[in-house]
Amino acid sequence: MQKTDLIQSSRDSRQIPWQMAIGYVAIFLLLDWVSFIRPLQGLNITPWSPQSALAIALLLWNRHWLWVVWISLLTAELFVRGVPSDWLVVLTSTTALSLIYAAIAHSLKLKLDQSLALATQLDLSWFTAIVVVGSLLSGVIYISAFSVAGLGVSGSTYEAIARYWIGDAVGLLVLLPVLLVLMDSMRRTALIHTLKNGHCWVITVLTCLLLWTVFGTGGNDHFKYFYLLFLPIVWISAKFGVSGAAFISFVTQLGLILAVQSVPNEDLTVFELQVLMMAISLTGLMIGVVVDERTRTQTQLNSSLRLAAAGQMAASLAHELSQPLTALNNYAQACQILVTQANELPVGRRQQLIDVTQRIVNDVDRAGMVIKRLRDFFRTGSTNLQLVNPTHIVHDAIQVHLRRMETLQLRLEAQIQENLPMVRMDPVQISVVLRNLIDNAIDATSLSNAGNQIIIRAHMHNAELLIEVQDNGPGVDMARLPSLFDAGASDKPGGMGIGLSICRAIVEAHGGRLWFESGERSCFCFTLPTVDVDDGEVTNA
Repeated sequence: MQKTDLIQSSRDSRQIPWQMAIGYVAIFLLLDWVSFIRPLQGLNITPWSPQSALAIALLLWNRHWLWVVWISLLTAELFVRGVPSDWLVVLTSTTALSLIYAAIAHSLKLKLDQSLALATQLDLSWFTAIVVVGSLLSGVIYISAFSVAGLGVSGSTYEAIARYWIGDAVGLLVLLPVLLVLMDSMRRTALIHTLKNGHCWVITVLTCLLLWTVFGTGGNDHFKYFYLLFLPIVWISAKFGVSGAAFISFVTQLGLILAVQSVPNEDLTVFELQVLMMAISLTGLMIGVVVDERTRTQTQLNSSLRLAAAGQMAASLAHELSQPLTALNNYAQACQILVTQANELPVGRRQQLIDVTQRIVNDVDRAGMVIKRLRDFFRTGSTNLQLVNPTHIVHDAIQVHLRRMETLQLRLEAQIQENLPMVRMDPVQISVVLRNLIDNAIDATSLSNAGNQIIIRAHMHNAELLIEVQDNGPGVDMARLPSLFDAGASDKPGGMGIGLSICRAIVEAHGGRLWFESGERSCFCFTLPTVDVDDGEVTNA
């Protein structure tokens, strides 16, 4: 299950705050009022309708807000366009538009990658197709509702549909990508990074200068220089990807609307300029998606190379350490025998030495098993799945770190749900994941002055086991979030930078997902699918 699915399920179950509903309606009305320019006589069709993007973005965030979208459309008809002459037509058209927006949002949610907004060229193709078809359907239904009631405009119905179609499509293609970027944590981080870069503002200034060149020379022959506006969109998309393309498209659209309002133009000219604006937006998004895909592919390649090197290192370590570990095991067992035969030792001291040597044997066996299982995983991706009680895995991982936490004066709180179901896992590999995350939490908390507490939670969520490792350390730099789980340079002295990458590979090999959540506490979370205990080996590893 995707992380976004978990978040969405949580949001769907929450009651909608009326304050947020009122705030959304107010923003919708403001956006509708600002964009209410050059309305087509009789139908109030404008060449740019960004409020449709706001409605679809809201429904993508939470489908239960459909009624708020309908109220926003109805309120806009009353306060922005004036009191309608036929309430039945308005109620019918606004209800139909609300349902179409809901269908567009549902289609986008089904077809787009939920882990990253506009991640692939296929995503962009689906996004464009759904937006174009949905906008056309909106135009047909809206114009038909007024035509049936005899409230249509003079002239061609097809022209009215075309104008509605372009206005809605441009609003969606320009504003919806910006909203998708803002709704996605990784895209939002990339946008912040883009806005902090000086090149972004150089390109923004260039865009404004080109808009003045196109529209500030007087006359209506704007198409003569309009192609110049492709320069900044190509430049910023090639440099910053989708986040840069979405930002500069929005800036260009605002400049275009201000220009056509300031310079006298025929309505047909404005319509044609909006068609060209749609071409500019699609060009920027296509380049941005390709650039982002190339960057991710390069990062994955580097990560794969580092993981391959780690696999070779694990194989070498397994070979080099097998004999010393075997010898250490034999020495520990020999010590047990000698201690058992040392009758001159007090019984209590003898038993204490036996326990210590047994711990040495157990830890040597565990170390050998970890090296062997990691070597096998790197070689073939294999997992030795067993039905395991996850409570024991969590407790064992905590026990390993207790002495270190006591030394650093850190407090650990374990919140483990009772009667957790059995999980089919490789206990050694999942232990490596959990111990790595706890170790990172200890490192982060020990460097923070905000507190000294680490919380480990294990509970069921949507038929999956969810394990969370929370700390109140300094958190993760926002610039690192997009590549947090990729192999790279480590923040720790002597670290290889592959710990989280290995953890993610192990969790995904088990059919789960590993991610990071920022907030009041930093939190690494991972899920594992649960099974019904009907057969197979059950172990309390």
